[in-house]
Amino acid sequence: MNDLPAHERKRILAGLATTLAALPLDQPQPWRLGEALRLMVGADGVALTVDYLTDGRTTICASDELANTLESLQEVAGEGPGYQAARLEAFVLVDLASEAEKRWPRLAQALHKQRIRQVSLCAVPLHLDGLRGVATVYTGLGEPLAERPDQVAFLANALGPALLEDAARQPEGRPHASSTWGSRTVVHHATGMVMAQADLASQDALALLRARAYVADARVDQVAASVVSGELDFSNGRD
Repeated sequence: MNDLPAHERKRILAGLATTLAALPLDQPQPWRLGEALRLMVGADGVALTVDYLTDGRTTICASDELANTLESLQEVAGEGPGYQAARLEAFVLVDLASEAEKRWPRLAQALHKQRIRQVSLCAVPLHLDGLRGVATVYTGLGEPLAERPDQVAFLANALGPALLEDAARQPEGRPHASSTWGSRTVVHHATGMVMAQADLASQDALALLRARAYVADARVDQVAASVVSGELDFSNGRD
């Protein structure tokens, strides 16, 4: 990432400035940063997630419903290119249609249920003050990105500090354009409720929410919202 020649770094940063200047100022900053990344690398969609390997895993922005769904399915399955990128701190580029089943069977099953096919996914590890973040961008099958992997990694990490700073400024419960920040607050609330209902440790309560989401073919935040509303109760096996 830092091995790019100076002229390439200068070109990418100049392009970032030009792209950001053309985006509407009335949109939330995480959306603008994510959209700049999407446009510059020639992707169809992008999601940016911090604390990828912890219970505090938070998708700060997702450009569209499919980008959000791809992140949610990986979280529910507990596996996928995003997890591999975070754990190995390596760039991952895969054709989900042909590779997911043999590499990440739970994710492949979830993709099949959602009828998601013909998608290539690129996952880039982000270095954010010790937090393991991941930028994921997707394209239609066979559609190449506009930049090389090392250039994509440089751009994503150039945006990382601004994303982290903006996330830290958000009041608790205030959603971004994708509502994922507010959704994560709901997940935290639901985790605490499940801890009390089922007498579980926090990591086990979150695992139970994820398992329920997997079984119900739903997102974790959707299951969490059902817990918070009282529709779903884990007391005495009432789930």
